Amino acid sequence: MDLDKKGQLSAELLFVSLIALVIMGTMLSLVGGELNQLNTADMGKARTLGEKMAGAINAVYVNGNGYSANLTLPVNITDPVTTIRTNDTTDSVDVIYNGKTVSVKVIPKNINNFDISTSKTTDRVITIKNENGVIKFQGY
Repeated sequence: MDLDKKGQLSAELLFVSLIALVIMGTMLSLVGGELNQLNTADMGKARTLGEKMAGAINAVYVNGNGYSANLTLPVNITDPVTTIRTNDTTDSVDVIYNGKTVSVKVIPKNINNFDISTSKTTDRVITIKNENGVIKFQGY
């Protein structure tokens, strides 16, 4: 009779352990999904920043020689600090955010390479100029 009770206890322990593992697995899956959505939202901020820069570059290019525009990156637009890089090789604006890169293509084929980082203390202003079809940058 004692062997029967011990066997039943072992079976119940296995069953309870299985239920606990299923519940923990479900919780981990839900938490992982939420973190993935949060990461996607953060990358959306980086993409928006890249689209804004690419739009300004395209506008300067389309308006022709001598046209220039100022683009202001407000203080604390991204946290942590983000690097915006124009890339002449790929004809794109690359936004490096949290170690990940988002690339946005631009129309002009002749753009100077340029890097600028967002700031936690002051606005950043980028002057974009079209000089005979070559897009040049000055940032401060």
